[in-house]
Amino acid sequence: MKKTKYMMSDGLAFSEEKDMEKLRKKSLQGWNVKDFKFMGYGLERGEKEDVIYSIDYRSLANDEADEYMEYFSAAGWTHVCSEVNMHLFKAAPDTAPIYSEKDSKKEKYRAGEKLVYGLAAFLILVSFFLLVVNKYAAGTLQTIANIGFIIFLAITIPAIMTALAISFRKWRV
Repeated sequence: MKKTKYMMSDGLAFSEEKDMEKLRKKSLQGWNVKDFKFMGYGLERGEKEDVIYSIDYRSLANDEADEYMEYFSAAGWTHVCSEVNMHLFKAAPDTAPIYSEKDSKKEKYRAGEKLVYGLAAFLILVSFFLLVVNKYAAGTLQTIANIGFIIFLAITIPAIMTALAISFRKWRV
């Protein structure tokens, strides 16, 4: 029997709660989160666990990591994995949520929005630049700019959608 598998994320900016619930159902079946993978999660076969999952977005300096993890541990949350500024935790179902107040939920989204907004702005600028080059260039340079524009546009649109989803979540809280 296979000991590891991949579970695709529905997009944390769009459906974080849905992802956390899917991870819980997988844990109840004995598939526990091992790490983050590209656009998803790596799961490994293990003991069935009745746990809830929560994610926190925070950039940590090396000297802050231990204190940060101890804070969550004291609140009943066990660190599962981290990737860049995303940290996944699990806890017993009756554990108090990581974010329970409006201000703390807004702060959660504020931590991730700078990176997403910056990336979206950069991609928009590069796409616009390639569009201008495509319009005024000729020959090989125009072809390269056209291909580059299409590639960057395919990346820019999801980045804009993610930025809008984060803004909507923050507004909704």
